[in-house]
Amino acid sequence: MDRFRTMESFVRVVRSGSFTVGASQLGLSRALVSRHISDLEAHLGVRLLNRSTRSLALTEEGTAYLEFCEKVFREIETSELAIRRTRTEPAGTLKVLAPKSFGALHLSDAVVGFAKLQPRLRISLMLENTPYRGTYDFAERDLDVVLCFSTMRGASVIEEKIVTLDWVLCASPEYLARSGAPNTPAALADHSCLVHINVQPIDVVWRLSGPEGSVSVKVRAAFSADSSLTLRKAAVAGLGITMIPRYAVTDELASGALEIVLPRHKVAARPMLAVYPKAVVTPAKVQAFVEYLKAWMIERSFDVAQPG
Repeated sequence: MDRFRTMESFVRVVRSGSFTVGASQLGLSRALVSRHISDLEAHLGVRLLNRSTRSLALTEEGTAYLEFCEKVFREIETSELAIRRTRTEPAGTLKVLAPKSFGALHLSDAVVGFAKLQPRLRISLMLENTPYRGTYDFAERDLDVVLCFSTMRGASVIEEKIVTLDWVLCASPEYLARSGAPNTPAALADHSCLVHINVQPIDVVWRLSGPEGSVSVKVRAAFSADSSLTLRKAAVAGLGITMIPRYAVTDELASGALEIVLPRHKVAARPMLAVYPKAVVTPAKVQAFVEYLKAWMIERSFDVAQPG
């Protein structure tokens, strides 16, 4: 017995006062609707309707069951309406996972701003350093969006570029005075290098472009970390040369605590990606967050791919 269908038939028959009209409203035959009511009475073990050739009357048990059925249908409608609204209005919980350094320095400000605009959302921001390869199990970790600097290459996810970030090669004046500034990319192989792990497939291969074209250099990792903030501290302390996002060392470059190395050569800019599960319709809360974050980054001139 299809419980929902029999309950629906019962309510329609009672409200219309007729098996024939109720069946017509449901697009079913009168005989099938009559069987639905009989099956329901047999299942409950009570009579719900007193039938005569001219009228229908609810029994005491039928009146109580009608109230129960209508309560169930109201709750279903309310819940479905709330779920449908999530397609057009951000609501519920939004869980975001992001890299520690960018999250601590800048993303937290963006998320707070977004939260102020979306009072119906409960936002959770988690900061940790995401791995280069592999797709996060969004269901297991209950995540909605992962922000990262490298592709996850997963058929079950969508990757959307948020911003293209500038990276630089830099070191402290102390280190350069002690070890000498490299004149060519190849000279980096002879220097102490501070390597950002989990950003590229091979972390110790640095790629630069300059007047002679693109070049790759395998460097010696004197110090490694999965955090730009840690690498910044190591560079300022004079431990070596690092390849690092410009956002992490803007103040140090301005104050002279760090200097650009090989200024005629550029480190390739890298995209920050928003990764989220592939679905027939992207949840409104995810789409709203991604669009807000894009606009927030561009407005603050993070995106080196934007003309300006």
